[in-house]
Amino acid sequence: MRWGIKGKVVTPGEVIPGMVVVRESRIEGIFPHPGNEDLEVVYDFKDSFIFPGLVDLHLHGLQGEDVTEGGVKSIQKISALLPSFGVTSFLPTTLTADLATLFKIIEETKSEIMASREGARVLGLHLEGPYLSLGRRGAHDPTYLRKPHEEEIKSLIQKGEGVIKRITIAPELPGALEAIEYLAQNGILISLGHSEADYETSKRAWERGAKMVTHLFNGMDPLHHRQPNLLAFALGNDEIYAEIIADKIHVKPEVIKIALKCKAPDHLCIVSDALKVSNLPEGVYELSGQKVEVREGMAYLPSGTLAGSTFLLPQMLYNLKELFSIPLPQLAEMGSFIPAQLVGKEKELGSIEKGKIADIVVFDNHFQVEAVFINGVMTRG
Repeated sequence: MRWGIKGKVVTPGEVIPGMVVVRESRIEGIFPHPGNEDLEVVYDFKDSFIFPGLVDLHLHGLQGEDVTEGGVKSIQKISALLPSFGVTSFLPTTLTADLATLFKIIEETKSEIMASREGARVLGLHLEGPYLSLGRRGAHDPTYLRKPHEEEIKSLIQKGEGVIKRITIAPELPGALEAIEYLAQNGILISLGHSEADYETSKRAWERGAKMVTHLFNGMDPLHHRQPNLLAFALGNDEIYAEIIADKIHVKPEVIKIALKCKAPDHLCIVSDALKVSNLPEGVYELSGQKVEVREGMAYLPSGTLAGSTFLLPQMLYNLKELFSIPLPQLAEMGSFIPAQLVGKEKELGSIEKGKIADIVVFDNHFQVEAVFINGVMTRG
């Protein structure tokens, strides 16, 4: 099938009023002055934006479903829900749990990565923990926090081959630097987070293969002008990538602005860090044995600690657009291309370019989803 979609096409370099032509599941081309001949179907969205499908590298749950609690059944349900929020690919993300639970999720997810369905594509797993700092654990259950051990890491690699795409780790833990080097050599995206690391330890972790920082500003010590730390390293090193939760709650706009000044546009991406309470009414819920209260768009533990986000990526894109007038091509880079690049999928996903998979989202001016196409098939519209 050969079809087209008209609107304001957000390409890597510019916004082009015109049409994206798709043949089967791939983008055939972008035409500023299209004709409709030889196309079986043309979708005309007039002044709406034709955006690459969003890629979320950090998502724990959605609408009552949780990756760690529900395993593959929850992953399947989350996958079916995400296109309604413009997300066409994602890394289901675990909370810290016992190893038996993690190994079970890893084993179950193997078949999901290859599954063909209308929902968002499962790119692999992101293990957020269990190798995290007790002092910066956030919502992670301290019962299951661990120090990395060589045999355990090798077992993770063996069981998670082709499944584990990313691990968040605190580099100051005993054995962490060795684990980082080993994991990076085996193709795992290593992200530094939930950490009390100083600057030198952060630097050594980067030198050994760590490539990014988990939810910048959150889950790490605040900036101190005489005690440089992970945050200082993340802001000051031009080569390390960082993700940020741009919900205006986890990081206030005035501080997001600092991140935008410090990090090059091609080294900063957005994530949701969404929990199972996302898109649910206010109230008290249970999350991995802990109580979480949702009020005024925020999810709190009883201690008052933020548990995670209740927003999805479109809201964060809208925030960045409204607060900082970030151009649409840069927003597409932050929400689609950089995440795809970080997990080695940039040749297939993350931008509207000839030859790439036709994962496409149509947004209005407020980043409300009007239509979604995955593998060239409309899943919402």
